[in-house]
Amino acid sequence: MKTLDRLDVTREGERVSICASARSFCIRRCASMVGALAFVGEGRWSADDLSAALAARDRTACAPVAPPEGLYLMQVDY
Repeated sequence: MKTLDRLDVTREGERVSICASARSFCIRRCASMVGALAFVGEGRWSADDLSAALAARDRTACAPVAPPEGLYLMQVDY
């Protein structure tokens, strides 16, 4: 089980930034989170849809992962 310590979403004009912080990440975890948040932001999903996807604990219930373009590793702390 992984724990997300912090998730900040900010918007400046057309640019949306999502900053996630955790002790470790599973493969494609950030891309999956960004894909789900994009669905909510675009109106494709409601907050209830996002909650249902999380509760399902099943990858097939998730939104498509965000493409790698625009996703950046900003910092690693040891």
